[in-house]
Amino acid sequence: MPPPSRTPEVVPTSQDGSTGSPSPKDTSAAPATTKNVKQSSVPPCSEANSELAVDQVDRPVNHLLLTVTNTGTTPCDAYHAPLLRFEQAEEAVQILTGSQPQAVVTLVPGASAYAGINTSSADGAGTGAFTAGELRVTVVDRIGSAGAGTTTLRLPRPTYVDDAAFSTYWQGSSDDALAW
Repeated sequence: MPPPSRTPEVVPTSQDGSTGSPSPKDTSAAPATTKNVKQSSVPPCSEANSELAVDQVDRPVNHLLLTVTNTGTTPCDAYHAPLLRFEQAEEAVQILTGSQPQAVVTLVPGASAYAGINTSSADGAGTGAFTAGELRVTVVDRIGSAGAGTTTLRLPRPTYVDDAAFSTYWQGSSDDALAW
């Protein structure tokens, strides 16, 4: 896990939200809520089988926690990173490449996956600042396409956002998601 002061390596996302980033690696060292798959028959988490929520956190500073919870009756896979766009942003939030887990996070019914959202530079070095009240979230499918639908979430309070904002990949625990 990188130290908190590390400058994040991010992947810019295009206007349509695609990143062109490769699929997460499948290895045997995976958290309990993940499953290693080569050709998964598990469907992606989507609006049809899961629910999204965004919460304010006390620490780290300038962070939000995005949660996807499987509300279906069968497992679903939380692929890649969520594609995020704050209501007044011209572009999607960057994705922190160093946060890519070793395996796809598979959610059994009732289980959750988490993505940390850094909203702004802690030292004030970010530019293009604005205050947002909503966040558009797109959960992507296995190949990284934005075909799983977009949900607009109301932020817990007006949130200061600048061009240093980034999102992590889906993680199996909230602690892992907020470690970046």
